[in-house]
Amino acid sequence: MAATAEQAPEVPPLIWAEPEPDGALLRPPLTRAQVVAALLRIADAEGLAAVSAERLTTELGAAGASLRHHIRRPGDLEDLLLDGVFGELTLTQGESGTWRADLRAGAQELRRAIGRHPWFARLTFRRPLFGPRALSWLEHMMAVLEGAGLEVTVASAYAGIVTGHVMGTAMCEAEEKEMERVRAGDRSTHERHFDVTSFLDGIVAGGRYPAFSRFLQAGARHLTADESFEIGLDALLDGLARRIERIEPA
Repeated sequence: MAATAEQAPEVPPLIWAEPEPDGALLRPPLTRAQVVAALLRIADAEGLAAVSAERLTTELGAAGASLRHHIRRPGDLEDLLLDGVFGELTLTQGESGTWRADLRAGAQELRRAIGRHPWFARLTFRRPLFGPRALSWLEHMMAVLEGAGLEVTVASAYAGIVTGHVMGTAMCEAEEKEMERVRAGDRSTHERHFDVTSFLDGIVAGGRYPAFSRFLQAGARHLTADESFEIGLDALLDGLARRIERIEPA
């Protein structure tokens, strides 16, 4: 039986619903910016699994005694981490002269941030992106698309599609790197290359996958991760351009 509204579990408030403590008045003093900087150091150096209130207190040193004024729920740590990364983005609208160039610049800026913080993309799927800097990102992308003539609901959907391309690509790349790390073990690059080459030679000889075999036999180099990302982004923007072109002027 579905739970009624009265039976639904209480959802703890987000950190953004509460006023930020005045860090200068705390004893010892501790600002939110200092908390975020410490969180980023831990996550970048040790991974998300290392992020905890206890580890953060140690990282902050003497100022850690005031952490309780900033962090009240486990989700607060992740919310601050996410917004800290969004805060690194430099978003400018209209300087390029076209909506397409603005969206491309925003997508590339987000991808660079993920490159600095590989854990970031996966974390965006675990918490609501309601922090002030995350909302500034969404506002920027939506405003660019509204400026191209899209209705706000459609602009929101398209902004999510572009952001999803950036995040999804990053997650795929991270999983591939982890798979390669686990598969490789202590084997040398030469040994791994020989294993794959032998297997692929067998595929070509078998003739079951002719298109894939022609690709292998063409000897073309593999695209880099950045090149693949740009091809996907171009295809996405091409599709958006076709839809925007169909909008009748008011």
